[in-house]
Amino acid sequence: MKNFSKKSTSILAAVAMLFSFTACEQNEVTPDASMSAQGVAEAHKTKSMNLNQTYTVELMELNNSGVSGMATIELTGDMVDVHLQAAGLTPNMEHMQHIHGFTDSNKNAVCPPMSADTDGDGLISLVEGVPYYGPVLLALTPYPTADAAGSVNFMRDYGISKVVRPLQNNVIVLHGMYVDGVYDATIPVACGQLKVMNRGN
Repeated sequence: MKNFSKKSTSILAAVAMLFSFTACEQNEVTPDASMSAQGVAEAHKTKSMNLNQTYTVELMELNNSGVSGMATIELTGDMVDVHLQAAGLTPNMEHMQHIHGFTDSNKNAVCPPMSADTDGDGLISLVEGVPYYGPVLLALTPYPTADAAGSVNFMRDYGISKVVRPLQNNVIVLHGMYVDGVYDATIPVACGQLKVMNRGN
């Protein structure tokens, strides 16, 4: 395990990298795979996001955090309504949460396996997870603070850009837990793939 000063330096570097990812942009995004052929052709032609979908996410623990949860995302045109519930988080601490993904067409984000721990410290860091889940596409802010039982119940609407589509190529990642007695706000503690619940219209 890294000592306190080394861990603090790593956290600051990871936070800087985390927010640098939010500047990513892309002009072309592959439409949702579940759309009809006509809808796909129209989306390519107009780049319209006036399509409706419901997505579900099952959040599974990372780094033996004990965190679990569920999320539902309602897409209406260029707006998403996010409802996220999670338990097992560090009580009374703020937990960053993001939609992560890649800006390359048809490249799916996935939750990292333990083999992602390339430095062998027994933990998957934010940076070690990036090759699997990609940069931040949408920060789900304001970040919630877990209650005394370690739970959050989060609801928020967001406008989204084309770079976030198609949503089912992406994952939600929750962050934040104690490591060696120090709260690491960047470390991934749960992850889940966005899955289409309906076929949209």
